[in-house]
Amino acid sequence: MGISAKVVNLFPRYSLSVAIGLIVAGCAQHTAPTPSASGAVATASAPASAPAAEPAAEPAIAWYSGSVESAFATARAQNKPVFLYWGAKWCPPCHELKATVFSRPDFIEKLKLFVPVYLDGDDLGAQKWGETFGVSGYPTVLVLKADQSELARISGGMDLAQYAEVLDLVLGDVRPVSTILAELKSGGARPLSRDDCRRLAYYGWDVADDVNSRFSDLSQTLSQAAAKCPTGSESEKARLIVTAAGFAADGEASALSAGKPPSRQLAALIGQVDAILKNPSLADEVSDAIAGLDDTFFKAVAAVAPQDVADWNQRFAAVMDKAAADPRFSTADHLYTVYAKLSATKALDPQHKISPQRVAAAHQRIDAALGEKLDEHARASVVNAALNILDLIGDDDRAYAIAREQMAQSKSPYYYMLDLASLDEKHGHVDSAVDWLARAYAQSQGAATRFQWGTDYLFGLIRMKPADDAAIRTAGLAVLGELDGPDRIYRRTRMRLERLDHTLEKWNAKGDHVATIVALKQRMDGICSQIPRTDPAHASCRGFLAKTETVRT
Repeated sequence: MGISAKVVNLFPRYSLSVAIGLIVAGCAQHTAPTPSASGAVATASAPASAPAAEPAAEPAIAWYSGSVESAFATARAQNKPVFLYWGAKWCPPCHELKATVFSRPDFIEKLKLFVPVYLDGDDLGAQKWGETFGVSGYPTVLVLKADQSELARISGGMDLAQYAEVLDLVLGDVRPVSTILAELKSGGARPLSRDDCRRLAYYGWDVADDVNSRFSDLSQTLSQAAAKCPTGSESEKARLIVTAAGFAADGEASALSAGKPPSRQLAALIGQVDAILKNPSLADEVSDAIAGLDDTFFKAVAAVAPQDVADWNQRFAAVMDKAAADPRFSTADHLYTVYAKLSATKALDPQHKISPQRVAAAHQRIDAALGEKLDEHARASVVNAALNILDLIGDDDRAYAIAREQMAQSKSPYYYMLDLASLDEKHGHVDSAVDWLARAYAQSQGAATRFQWGTDYLFGLIRMKPADDAAIRTAGLAVLGELDGPDRIYRRTRMRLERLDHTLEKWNAKGDHVATIVALKQRMDGICSQIPRTDPAHASCRGFLAKTETVRT
């Protein structure tokens, strides 16, 4: 499995051969005037995207050209599973997936055994399907039966051999994942089959539905699964244990930050991970999963075994160093192993510092990676990985230069404008940061994407220029206008709308911005009036600013 980058806004974890990302088909172009740093922007609604179509960038894969509904009908008629790829065209890890997996002739041949569906997050109705399948993060691959029950979930990419094996596992008459999990939770004594163990080990848990609210539950489930894997499944057991340990730490993140000791369950999992690290051959097999352990996990390690942090650091670094040279993984993956090593070093160090030697080595790896001759997809993912490393080591000047260079060559320049805005904001360059956010919103394309980038712009205005009611009102009205269309207030967009509601509520906590809140509520009411009351989106729509309005009245 690949190490994934922490992609903007939605992706909490890492995983190898790039596991966070998106899709290129069917993004409707939307033109809008570039707002100024003051926040002025003309209201415009993005047109509805056309149905998903075969993307020109991937002509070798015979992506299904009809609707998602008809794809399942075709799967039923042909007795094939559905291979559903969900993503968006601005996502670097999606570019990586196309460069390392989707372009391979053997993978393309394997997909002939499936009905392959390419669903861009900006396609008409895509976010509603995202709600149906419980997918948010780009890219996510689902393998589904014709009855829409889930057989496998993959959070982006993994090395091709593993990808092919996972697909082989679901081609037979296999049980849905939900059935396996229900059996585990029932406490039955029957061990897992080898195939079921492998399916759970390679499942994309980091993009599971509502993962952020289920850390502890998932940790317990995966620990149970590891205990029930049959003899000869040591690699799968190790992968499940490492994933369980990461989720357990995430579930206790607040307690750990408050200085509380790790729970007994987490302490036990830390011991099991340590045993894996002490077994070099086993650690190498699951190095992609190990690379997904983040600073929260290593804070727990430091709390459990403060006397052993130096040994932990050394063992973890050794595994990452081997992964950084592993030919199974891409150039971007190699950089993510560097990131993982540095992140662990910083978390385990008593002063939370990274040695100058490791910083220098990281710069050398970035230089080498950027110096390679790469296609546009691979380069986008390498740049993303490099920016993550530079953020970690605090080299903001170089990060800014790389982001500007990539922005100039990218087909989705608005993606890198968010990086530039973040760096400018960090250094107190408020006008420049707001201007980047405005430009990014103006240039973004596709209904869901425009709402995401528009809310980023609006959040920035509220954060950096909270007294500028006029700019916030103008931007807010424009951003809400992106929701004026069929089936838009679902999944990622719905989550964004909920966050915007909370942010505006805090901004107006003292009642200083009532006129703006009323204007935004009225705009939203107009959108809600077009949504049937029986549509689940109607409740989400009507709930926007409802609490704030109640307080006002």
